[in-house]
Amino acid sequence: MKKQSVRILLLVLTLVCAMASVTSAAALPRVALIYTNNANTTYDTELDSCVLDNLNKTLSQHFEVVKNDTVVQKLADMGMTDLSMAERRDILNAVAGEECTYVICLSLEPFQRKEKITFFTQGIEMIATVPCKIIDVKNDRYIYNGKFVEKQSDSTWIGSVGNKSVALQALQKVNKGLNKILNEKMLVSK
Repeated sequence: MKKQSVRILLLVLTLVCAMASVTSAAALPRVALIYTNNANTTYDTELDSCVLDNLNKTLSQHFEVVKNDTVVQKLADMGMTDLSMAERRDILNAVAGEECTYVICLSLEPFQRKEKITFFTQGIEMIATVPCKIIDVKNDRYIYNGKFVEKQSDSTWIGSVGNKSVALQALQKVNKGLNKILNEKMLVSK
């Protein structure tokens, strides 16, 4: 009889703990992520993975991150083909009904590439440009509205340097800047 009572008590305790974890996961504020990649490279999937994995890693502990491709189409239907040119009100109108707390708009622009040749080395320089808007939906205000511009270069004295490796390194610098803004502004205002 006592063993059965203990088992029932443990079962009830387990169910209560499981329900508490489900409700705490559902209570996370929701972030709508609007992302476009305009780089038009042969390695776009790696670029997307670099940006999106970084955002998920940074935000997933504090927010429910939802990548929203339908908003990009809604903005295009409204005549906004460039996310960096969209106004806050246009973005908020496009995400109306999505029940999100924050909106993050990122647009990866085409990389600028410069070749550098010296007497002993050959290299390239890549500049990554990523306009970014972070909007607090509840308070109808920008948390951040700017752009990240990061330069990375690499060279070798034998052979040549690939665009992809240097572009990904530049994008990692952008991720560092974005993480700094997210930690200083967004996670604090939560």
